[in-house]
Amino acid sequence: MDVILFRVCCDGMAMPVDLPGLDSPEAVPEPPRAIVWLGTFVVVMFAGGMIALLTWLRGEPTDTLWFWVRLFVFPALLWCTLFGLRLHYYDEEMQRLQAEREVRATDRDAALLFGSEPLAVLGYAYLTALGCEDIAGKIVDGESVLNARTSLDGVDAVRHTALTLEAADMLSRYRACFDALLERIGNAVTAIPHTVPFNVRLHLPGDGDRESLLAAWDTCWAEKKLRAITAEPLDVDQGAMALDEWLDIHGGSALEKVTLYVSVQLHEHPSQSSAEAAVCVLLAWAPLAERCTLKSQALLHRPVETGIAGLRTGISRVLLWGKTTSAEIKDLWQTGLPRTYKGELIRVASEMSLGVAKTVGFPGVHDIDRAIGFPGVCAGWLAIALGIERAAQTGEPQLIAWHEATVKFAVANGPCRQDDMVVKV
Repeated sequence: MDVILFRVCCDGMAMPVDLPGLDSPEAVPEPPRAIVWLGTFVVVMFAGGMIALLTWLRGEPTDTLWFWVRLFVFPALLWCTLFGLRLHYYDEEMQRLQAEREVRATDRDAALLFGSEPLAVLGYAYLTALGCEDIAGKIVDGESVLNARTSLDGVDAVRHTALTLEAADMLSRYRACFDALLERIGNAVTAIPHTVPFNVRLHLPGDGDRESLLAAWDTCWAEKKLRAITAEPLDVDQGAMALDEWLDIHGGSALEKVTLYVSVQLHEHPSQSSAEAAVCVLLAWAPLAERCTLKSQALLHRPVETGIAGLRTGISRVLLWGKTTSAEIKDLWQTGLPRTYKGELIRVASEMSLGVAKTVGFPGVHDIDRAIGFPGVCAGWLAIALGIERAAQTGEPQLIAWHEATVKFAVANGPCRQDDMVVKV
């Protein structure tokens, strides 16, 4: 693995975190082999002896010390010199590789500390056809409301779920969702000190009138008399991976802040197995939450993005970021995964001995799509919210998986622990 450390460019753009490998890409030198150097000793002694005899002056006595020194001592010294140089080269190379390994280990520890820094969950809220409270528990118990029903546009037998809202047109329905979310998250927002940087990011469907939806949100926000702030749209393709971008930052107000992420998916013409949902998650940089004594309900760790061929690597990495082990993962929340991905994910989970894969029938695998349908643009956020809810209830780590162009993973842990509150340097 290439040694690529976490970093931030001079213009403030965040770069991805890569975990340096410990093993050197260079081949480790072989130590001197006894059989080779024993043979070398014989050759050197024989050649040295022959040279001594051939260069000895005819008629000179051979019973002198000088004769025996030339015959045996000089060849032996030559062999010892050659062997010493070879051994010195080996020792020097091993010391260099060990020093480089120690540097890589230090870099790896620093990257691991950086990558595993969590976000504190200050609050969350959601709206689904299954309800707006304890949906995680209902899904764990096997409840489902996904069935064929008449859609809002009058089309029969469309298998989907829809939110019950006292509004007719789509813009009014979105406003009703915004109002309901703010009603539930408002107290947590009010508790944030005005000295703490705060922003709002909206993740909305790309096929709607985003400008009108942003304006509707700002109107709902102003009506709640919350702190003055203008919401910013989140790129449709980025989604919850915005958290990875946030955690890539080393310091300053761009890192030390509180952000409210809001995502709503409504359908004028629902497709098969679709769902309407609305969700918001209020997150803070964990050390900031501790410093400001903001109550944290759970910890959300850095998400990881991968393809179907890299599921094992993705899960391994997200477990590192989540400071958890395979055996501790007894719950998996998934949404948006194609059928082939679901099967492959279970296979990889079994190979990695995840706790969720050790039970008959996989009762720890919670498929949100089967319970309420696929919630579209807010699929990742809803899965995160339900994972957070379950982690807060059980105190156990939750593995979250969703699919938006590629597979994404995240880990939610229970309420904040002191050792998770680390400061970036």
